[in-house]
Amino acid sequence: METESLTYNYLDDIDEIKKLWWLHDSFWHASLVREFGPETANRINLKTNERLFRMLTMMLLKRGIITRPESIQDLMGVFKTIWKTCFFDDMYITEPITCERNNATWIGSECNAYDSITRAGMASGYACGCQAIRNGVMKALRLKPLHTIEESLVKGNGRCVIKLVFEPS
Repeated sequence: METESLTYNYLDDIDEIKKLWWLHDSFWHASLVREFGPETANRINLKTNERLFRMLTMMLLKRGIITRPESIQDLMGVFKTIWKTCFFDDMYITEPITCERNNATWIGSECNAYDSITRAGMASGYACGCQAIRNGVMKALRLKPLHTIEESLVKGNGRCVIKLVFEPS
């Protein structure tokens, strides 16, 4: 009797790997909150997010997957590549982005991290990591990390509205 291979090729389902990574991230943050309290957990989480996304951006640059942007439109293209690389279910990919001169506005209505912390009852006191992610990406690209969160799911606005400015360092 021939035995069928039970080996699963994870490359066939990369979204599942991404989901597991973000699940790990959620458990890690929840453990930090329990161990050190929300203020310290948020500080560590934001620092880690910035550093991770700075390193990821440098890796994507080195591999030629992205190039240093020369305009706000290029920068938003870089962000879409990073979002596609890191997030599952095409999160953020189809959300509307408007660009005018050196400014962009991104409006997001869904966030897996927000959904996860809400389900866990941890949204109160949670510091959204998106700003740290953008800081890491923009610093790696040698851009000033100029962006503001105008509205936020975490703050109860029902959507996120992010304004970015393209300005090389």
